[in-house]
Amino acid sequence: MKFEAMSDNIRGLFTATRTYKIPRFQRDFSWDQNNYNEFLNDILSQISFNPESAKFETSQYFLGNMLFLGEKEKDVVEVVDGQQRLTTATILLAALRNSLYDVKDTEVYSTGQIAAARDYADTIQNEYLIKKIDGTPQRKVQTTSSYPYFTQTIQDYHTKNGDVEPATEEEELLKKTFDFFLKELKEDALLKKFSTMYKYQFKSVNYVEALKALRDQLLKSEIIDVFVSEKEQANKIFENINSKGKPLSQVDLIKNSIFSRISISNGGVDEISITWNDFKKQIVDLDTTFNEFFLHYWKAVYPQDSANGNNLYKKFLKRFGASTDNELEDFVKELKQGLEFYKTIVSPDRNQFTRKELKAELEYLVAINRFKGVQVRPVLLSLYITNAKLGKKKLPQKEKTLFLQFLSNFHFAAFGTDLKVRSNKATIPYKNFSQRVSNAKTKSEIKVAILELRKELLKLITKENFIKVFECLEFSKEKARSGLEAFPASYAIKQIANFTDNRTFDDDEYSIEHILDESLGNTKNIGNLIVLEEKYNTAVNEEKKRNKDISFEQKKFIYLQSSYTMVQTLCEKYTTFTREDISKRANVLAYSFWDAFFK
Repeated sequence: MKFEAMSDNIRGLFTATRTYKIPRFQRDFSWDQNNYNEFLNDILSQISFNPESAKFETSQYFLGNMLFLGEKEKDVVEVVDGQQRLTTATILLAALRNSLYDVKDTEVYSTGQIAAARDYADTIQNEYLIKKIDGTPQRKVQTTSSYPYFTQTIQDYHTKNGDVEPATEEEELLKKTFDFFLKELKEDALLKKFSTMYKYQFKSVNYVEALKALRDQLLKSEIIDVFVSEKEQANKIFENINSKGKPLSQVDLIKNSIFSRISISNGGVDEISITWNDFKKQIVDLDTTFNEFFLHYWKAVYPQDSANGNNLYKKFLKRFGASTDNELEDFVKELKQGLEFYKTIVSPDRNQFTRKELKAELEYLVAINRFKGVQVRPVLLSLYITNAKLGKKKLPQKEKTLFLQFLSNFHFAAFGTDLKVRSNKATIPYKNFSQRVSNAKTKSEIKVAILELRKELLKLITKENFIKVFECLEFSKEKARSGLEAFPASYAIKQIANFTDNRTFDDDEYSIEHILDESLGNTKNIGNLIVLEEKYNTAVNEEKKRNKDISFEQKKFIYLQSSYTMVQTLCEKYTTFTREDISKRANVLAYSFWDAFFK
């Protein structure tokens, strides 16, 4: 292997005529606050202060190796190792530039300090971030996955676009890093940090020089540049090195493998990059990450692999290591379809469920997510993917809805109450289900898988313990309004009401009503809850406002107008309703739920 190594520093790296391109196979910027906070503190710790001369002094600091694909004399080289540090250094320089440009207040700073700050900022912008070569602006660090966001919001100061918002996970991380540095470099924060380090009371007069010292220390930081000229070795090196910072994720390695084998089209279109970047844009607003989705997809489609966060890359190589380009392209297409289903599972779009027969499916998907049903996502994904493949042979909507109802009710019982079933108890049943479903050729085979999963999951819940924890469920309107956890009790009472009235989904008129008024205190228990039409709930509240209080007997007069079986049964059974009745009714409701859904 032909390579060349040389001693360098960040200043030399950025002032060289070459630019540094983040190649398409590279992982995205992925440093979190622990990483970039450590990076900043490492740089700061190398700066010393001489109180006698009142000057900051820099020192030698080794920032590690950086590996580039290409010869050092070339105009463009690709970053193989060092992307995270190089990107973070660029962001820190941009934050220093902004902080220096913000030194404008003539009541705080002298004319000389303001002029010096502007000159220091100009140098950062024009020498280290975007440098003109023969009149053409040259971005020193060139990204593909985050372009143009990185340039528009961080690298370029004079033409920055404040309206641009992050569209991917990577861009969110870039923004967080930039915002963090800007906050840490504010005068109060930076001088306080220096004062703590050197036991010296720094003042505004020291601020500009403190920023310059940080800039100079970063630029002085030493590195070893390694230039590799053999392109075919770059991807292999990428898999095996990571000299400093976060380790490569399993999905980073898979991406590298795919990108190294699928080339840009003859027409110059990098379709695989476009698709991959689209994945990240689609997932940015979901309660998940691309890495988590990829693992869940693998568990759904290849459950027999027993993939996890540590062996996913090996599993990928075993299945696709010798695949043709076309087979890899098909895999990416199927992954794309899987992401569409995954989006429906994680964050269902109500516009996709406007038909009456789909409303229950929407409600159960939302409920599963409210009960933090992350582990079950591969189960649902395997069902959605297989159902789509089966076409006319797929599981009918009614049976699909009943399955989602069971999963939702199981998650309510296991994780929405104090039953607190250990989530790892469901691992094997979920894996077995996904395996059966991914191999299913008919709806009958899916039905068998559903029955087996139901049987295994119900073993995790005992009737006696369920009754006990159900009886303790509570709901208050204040908690519901503030977003606190009042959902389980609300969910349970609505499920019972739906079952009683043979309703497949919640009535649009549902509201939660406390039989004994909340103002009496100690009335939050589920035994004191009913569902009531919104108009009658409003009537109860208006009656209460008129009389400043309301009894059960007064409420009952309004309740009698309700068409809900639950309310009618309450009115028939109780002439009066006391606190003692609350606990008794909670017990009845607990048995009703069990018999309706788990018996």
